[in-house]
Amino acid sequence: MDVAWPGRREDVLNALRVLAAEPPVLDGVGRDDRLPDLTNAVHWLVDDTPWDLVDPATSIGTILRDSHESDVIREVVAAVVAVSDRQGAASSDAAWFGDSVWSDVRRLATTALTCLTR
Repeated sequence: MDVAWPGRREDVLNALRVLAAEPPVLDGVGRDDRLPDLTNAVHWLVDDTPWDLVDPATSIGTILRDSHESDVIREVVAAVVAVSDRQGAASSDAAWFGDSVWSDVRRLATTALTCLTR
């Protein structure tokens, strides 16, 4: 199944690539200087979608292809939101990357990326 919003899907894929990657060496002020960076990745996955408030299954056909994709997205969004709740949305990238469950975010993002690119 093709999706109605392939551009938004590409943003989600790019966000997952950032979240799945090994944390970068941070710049002199403790920020991720990759393009896209951590802030954009979180923005594209959480802020530009309703998935922190609405089940990702509602995006099947628009951004997601099927229930397998909505299942893995649900998990990675929940993990990112949990980090945000603990660290705060305006906290440093170093704090996010150092969060006790950041390895879970990376693992879940890797699984989601694999599912969405199959």
